[in-house]
Amino acid sequence: MLEAAARLAAQGHHGHFRKGDTAERCGEPAADAPLPSGCVPYITHLMGTMGILARVGAPDEVLAAALLHDYLEDVPDPEGPATIRAAVGDEVLRLVLEVTEEKRPELDSSETWPLRKNEQIQKMAGNSEGAVLIKAADLLHNALSLLVDLDSAGDQESVWLRLNAGPDRQLWYFSSGLEAARRRLGSHRLVEELEQAVGRLRGRVASLEPSR
Repeated sequence: MLEAAARLAAQGHHGHFRKGDTAERCGEPAADAPLPSGCVPYITHLMGTMGILARVGAPDEVLAAALLHDYLEDVPDPEGPATIRAAVGDEVLRLVLEVTEEKRPELDSSETWPLRKNEQIQKMAGNSEGAVLIKAADLLHNALSLLVDLDSAGDQESVWLRLNAGPDRQLWYFSSGLEAARRRLGSHRLVEELEQAVGRLRGRVASLEPSR
């Protein structure tokens, strides 16, 4: 199941990169050449989210769904649900559907960001525990990745500019996700780790205040 999920994720997200990177800029590297600096394949986020869940003992269906949690949002596959079902079964598809947000591709993503993220937070209250675990791990990996980028960037403003929302909104999203996860998962290890990451992120946002 995990191999099938990994293969489908790698195939679907081929040529996709993390925030601020584009296939046009990053290109298709030669087999013996590394990607240009800053070009991070999107599959790293999916593998990172799955790795967090594997570390805390999540079941295989949750791990497989973590690998595919952005498939229906970002992969141009008109038969997406059927593709996932055929590859990994109904239970994994159910989890993926629970954590899939409505993208509204006809609108600018930065304009719909607050609505989409608020919908995601609200959904956590009614989602299954497996889906909440995936969302918490997704938030944790994104928060840790953002912190790494901020720590390593010479110009931190450039890091914030490549996102669909600025520091205050990002902090609201991660903080709200933390509280939603806490309400559903209690003192779960993922909640504790997410709380630590959000605390570090809060400090980074607070450090921006004098320059605003």
